[in-house]
Amino acid sequence: MWFNRAKLVVLTVIVGILSVTKSYRYKTEYEDEDLFSDCPNQPESVLNLHGLANLSEITRVSHHNLVQVSGNFTLVWDIQKTDRIEATLDVFKYERREWVPTLYRIQTPHLCSILFDKNQYWYPMWIQHVTNIEEVKDKCFNVPGTKYIHETFDMHLEFENKMGNIEGQHKLQFVLKAFDQLNRMRPTSICFAMIINYVRLSQKSRK
Repeated sequence: MWFNRAKLVVLTVIVGILSVTKSYRYKTEYEDEDLFSDCPNQPESVLNLHGLANLSEITRVSHHNLVQVSGNFTLVWDIQKTDRIEATLDVFKYERREWVPTLYRIQTPHLCSILFDKNQYWYPMWIQHVTNIEEVKDKCFNVPGTKYIHETFDMHLEFENKMGNIEGQHKLQFVLKAFDQLNRMRPTSICFAMIINYVRLSQKSRK
């Protein structure tokens, strides 16, 4: 009985802390139009972003700490339409001249099931600007030759965070792995990174 009461007290304290925790609103800024970089120290079987798609028809222009994107990209990753794609996002913060891992990690075993979900953070940032969604949504990243066509848009995201101040330069590292219908991993995977500055906009307290 005392143990259950102790758990209740702990939960009450946690809820109380979260209810008054300050939340911070941030926006994203980019230092240049290149946006993406390779993951360091990877084996030959790990491809960069160009192993996922041909970006020769994509144009990126930097202006006012934003990156304006237009054009198309065509998938080139040699996997099958029936494959399952597992996606992992790890966030690093630049501190003392090195990239330090943070507690932020997102992993989904079935990327294609949520890629076009309007509730995902990347939807307003990217997917909503794909003009041929109906043509590509059943192909995801699985069918080489599939072309994603974009309207011109600014890479921009605003969000709220309650886990302390995260202002500063961060690296988002994306890893994609494909598995066949027998759950065997395909010979190649994808890894690329994006450098982003998080700029704090405002501070609010919940009562």
